[in-house]
Amino acid sequence: MGPRLRSLPFLALLGAAVDTVLVRAEFVHRPPELRLFLQAWGLWLVFGLLASIPAGLLARRRRRRHPAAAPEPTLCAALDLAVWLYLPVLIHARLDAYTSIGGNVAALAAPGPWIELAALLAAAFVVLHFGKPLLRRRPAGRVAAAVTALSLAAVTWPYFAGGREIPARSSTATGPNVLLLVWDTARAKSLAHLGYDRETTPNLDRLTEDALVFTQARSVSSYTLTSHLSMLTGVYPSNHGARMVRQRIDPLRTRPVAEDFARAGWRTGAFVGTGVLRAQTGIDWAFEVFDDQVDPPLCDTHAWALVHDLQSLAASLVPALNFNGNPHWIQDFQRPAPEVLDHAAAWIENGDPRPWFCLINLYDVHWPYLPSAAARARWVDAYGGPIDGYSKRSSSFQKGYQLDAADKHHLAELYDGEMYQLDAAVDAFLERIDLAHADTALVLTSDHGEAFGEAGSYEHDDILESQVRVPLLVRPPGGTAPRRIDTPVNGIDVAPTLLALAGLGPQAPADDDPGHPQRFTGRNLLTLDPDEQRDLLVEDRDHLDPTDVRMALYAGPWKLERRGLGDEMRWSLIDLRPPANERVDHAREHPEVLADLQARFDALRDSWGADDRADLATGGDANLETLKGLGYADGE
Repeated sequence: MGPRLRSLPFLALLGAAVDTVLVRAEFVHRPPELRLFLQAWGLWLVFGLLASIPAGLLARRRRRRHPAAAPEPTLCAALDLAVWLYLPVLIHARLDAYTSIGGNVAALAAPGPWIELAALLAAAFVVLHFGKPLLRRRPAGRVAAAVTALSLAAVTWPYFAGGREIPARSSTATGPNVLLLVWDTARAKSLAHLGYDRETTPNLDRLTEDALVFTQARSVSSYTLTSHLSMLTGVYPSNHGARMVRQRIDPLRTRPVAEDFARAGWRTGAFVGTGVLRAQTGIDWAFEVFDDQVDPPLCDTHAWALVHDLQSLAASLVPALNFNGNPHWIQDFQRPAPEVLDHAAAWIENGDPRPWFCLINLYDVHWPYLPSAAARARWVDAYGGPIDGYSKRSSSFQKGYQLDAADKHHLAELYDGEMYQLDAAVDAFLERIDLAHADTALVLTSDHGEAFGEAGSYEHDDILESQVRVPLLVRPPGGTAPRRIDTPVNGIDVAPTLLALAGLGPQAPADDDPGHPQRFTGRNLLTLDPDEQRDLLVEDRDHLDPTDVRMALYAGPWKLERRGLGDEMRWSLIDLRPPANERVDHAREHPEVLADLQARFDALRDSWGADDRADLATGGDANLETLKGLGYADGE
């Protein structure tokens, strides 16, 4: 083995140590894990083997030019390899900082990133030119020992320093446990208790027998992050401020209810099945435990970021490497319900005597639709068409092909199979935590629905009824007399309901300001008048073009839709009374209804100062790679 390869384990050790420290600094909410370092070390070793090829070729070229020169010492050979090993990752990290959501590389047209690139290359030249003379007489063994000691010290310090500090909480809190269970992408149209003709969710149907069922529930958005934030804050997206092109919330502006629970002495935990809900968005505010590790820890490193983008580039150039819209081997930005639920149950059962508030997000019925063989055999009929569970993102999907009724039916059946699996997994979890007898309240809902060809749409990038009508049930501790409530409700009602179930009242954002406006836009569903008619909104501001805004006001039998901004703004009026047809605009037939609802739409949003033009700023791309991997953003 030559001196270059002998140095490789130590160079890889250093790269892995730096990557581990950077990941720990960014993901302070996660407990330290040795596997992060071990996985990173393995990847850096692979990088080192690849880097040894150009480093070796360059060394052989130098020897041919100067055959009489003495062989380079081990440390000089190691320095050559180090430059080839570290420089590509550093260059990628700096250039990647200038890309934004949707694969937008417009910032690379400015001189800044190229000046940084030139500086990196110049630094590499300086290190090679002046570093070798300094290393020629240094004992390689001592340097290797120093590198090893420093690397191991950097890696192990979190085990002694601990993770983020959680302030001590009172252990005298009394009240029920509260569980918010979100079935991501569960549409009301495919649930038997809301009218579906297939009983794919028998356990959920049983839950409705001692709960309040809200038959006219809508999500506030058709995007996971903004909907979850509205559920936790009780306000609409234009109030809490997050959107697809700005993946952050300011918890001081709109405080999530996790803080109310924490202040009152509840322990708080969140367990999510998708990378869209990463802690860096601010959704982890006031959660003592925020479990968002959906992919191996390696995938959070800078070294893996380079692999990720190389895979994306290869998939864009070679269709065979697209792998049905999932080109990222090892990394898929999501994890199955049994894993999420097992982590949540272990936390619930950890012996802490305090009551708890727990958020669980389950991502299983989201695209792609890949039920198990058993679920497929039970719920999916024989089908000989070209469509599979990857839908239009399938590698076998022929461009220009128009899905027919059989294709759409097949996709819906695959979704049914996944729903059946999710229902069984949730039932096992609820039995494990003894929901039937424990002092635990439950709110079960979804962040948005899913379309399977309705009005020509698929998945959930619009505000069709199939995409925004969702399940919502509330079960107080021990259950209640079953009721079906037709009053319109949506995600903003979840937050005040969670506090009411715990016996806690909402506090103003500024406790010392009695004149502060009402904190929640939403309502406590336990005291909602069943006969009340409410004006409610859907605010879909979650598109790569921030001017692509789709909103709806629900008022009685009408759905007022507004699409676009400024001169591009278009209004339409949909009649939701059977037989509803979302393709038919009734605005010209009912100009007085249109004018009235437009005024009510503006007045409602003016009550919290919504300003779409002022709110177009982008930034906070904490989830850029996740969005690409799940198909929300271009750049695959």
